[in-house]
Amino acid sequence: MDIEKWLKNNTKDLQGKVVVMTGAAGGLGSITSRYLVQANAKLIMLERDVAKMDAVSNQLRAEFPNAEIETIRIDLNSLASINEVAAQLVDQRIDYLILNAGVYDIPLVKSELGYNNVFTINFIGQYHLIRKLLPALQRTKGKVIPVSSISMDYGRFNENDVDYSNEPKSTKVYGNSKRVFTLALSEMFKDRDDVRLAIVHPGVTLTPMTNAQNKAFTNFTMKLIFPKPTKAALSIVAGVFQDIEYDEWIGPKVKNIWGAPNVKKLPESTAEERAKIANLAESICKEIDDFESHKHD
Repeated sequence: MDIEKWLKNNTKDLQGKVVVMTGAAGGLGSITSRYLVQANAKLIMLERDVAKMDAVSNQLRAEFPNAEIETIRIDLNSLASINEVAAQLVDQRIDYLILNAGVYDIPLVKSELGYNNVFTINFIGQYHLIRKLLPALQRTKGKVIPVSSISMDYGRFNENDVDYSNEPKSTKVYGNSKRVFTLALSEMFKDRDDVRLAIVHPGVTLTPMTNAQNKAFTNFTMKLIFPKPTKAALSIVAGVFQDIEYDEWIGPKVKNIWGAPNVKKLPESTAEERAKIANLAESICKEIDDFESHKHD
């Protein structure tokens, strides 16, 4: 697959458009950042690791001297950090909000709301950020592009353990967080026409996060079998330019792993599960509102 040819045929000039992206300096994030800057978008990078973000942004500025890049530190495990960043951005122009941040196999600790940090970072923090930035997205009839994962099939909604804190397998903890994230957003935007949604997933590729899952396997076999991150990131880019219907996502064409980005149905879920996840999301939003109101009492 010729990546430059795909970009030429499937993207357009983004001059004057503003893209905000979480996890913008990570494995897939840094590659997606490059593709967006190459398309002349103004890029606002949101990242917890300032050193990594500075390294990526400086490299992009060196390669694209006319690039418009802004860097902002965000901690998606902290409501205060999210609120501070949102306050900086909500009055600015935002055309696309890419939610690429994610954590996988990290020690589980409870966040300020009582949910584990994988669930908080992968779902709650980014869901809260969307709520805060909706006014900006509404002004441009913008688009939200959440980066999901085929690992969402490892989880099924559990009312008695919504964040999988009692689950010993990190793959399931991660998969559950991505499932709730994906289905909650699918339901959130189901009947909206003022802001669009394009759920995407990169398939399977070797990044620092996937490398943490099984080093012996990933270091050799993943490089040999699965697409490179430069190819996997194209699904994220496709989400910027391609619209989808409710209950669809964009990812690699062949078995959700190989090939060019393609629109498919989301993994199977029931209406009951979707409703429960939507209710959970709204319940957590109320918890956040109550938590913040009590902090100011």
